[in-house]
Amino acid sequence: MHYLNYLKNIFDNRIYMKVLDYVTDSYNIFKQKLLEAFILGIAMYFLGLISLIPVLGWYLYAKLFPKIVVWYYNKLDIKVDPKYDISFKSIIIPLSITMIGLLIMIVGSYLFAINSTEFIEISIILGIILVIVGFILYILLLYTLFGSIIGKVDKFKIYAKKSGYLLLISLIPVSIFYILSIIVSIIPFIGLLLDIILAIFYEPYLLVLYAVTIQNMR
Repeated sequence: MHYLNYLKNIFDNRIYMKVLDYVTDSYNIFKQKLLEAFILGIAMYFLGLISLIPVLGWYLYAKLFPKIVVWYYNKLDIKVDPKYDISFKSIIIPLSITMIGLLIMIVGSYLFAINSTEFIEISIILGIILVIVGFILYILLLYTLFGSIIGKVDKFKIYAKKSGYLLLISLIPVSIFYILSIIVSIIPFIGLLLDIILAIFYEPYLLVLYAVTIQNMR
């Protein structure tokens, strides 16, 4: 019941207007440094590829992601006081669980492909469960991750309510991104190029939105 009331409060007119302010303020900050946003988008793409490497890739992603975000925030004059140990834990735990789940599912699919029935169902079910658990943990640690980068979090713990708030706010740019992506993808000749450009600039804007929202949280 408590969380139902919380969700109702999110759609209160005053809160709705505040969210719109966060979205527009983030855009005004984001557009000041488009070159840096482009560099960040490219860096995040390659960092995502690195994260596909088992263990070492996960470690490098968890180490480098907060530092790249801090670099970008500094370019935008967003005040930060990073706690890298907390941000590292906020990434490495859900990422490791998710990727282990995916690896187990891949092994299960391989066994299925070679007609080996041993442990196929168990491995696939276990993999799916781990992926779901990792994804839920990522959402629950969303505020912990970016709050530790901004400097508002100095202890590794789950802030479920604030993380949920960040997730709901992020649905606005996510929805806009997918709508624009569908629109530009049907444009002849340059549709694919425009789609790639949108994807590159999407994450930098989302990072700014997180920063603006967290700075205004109590």
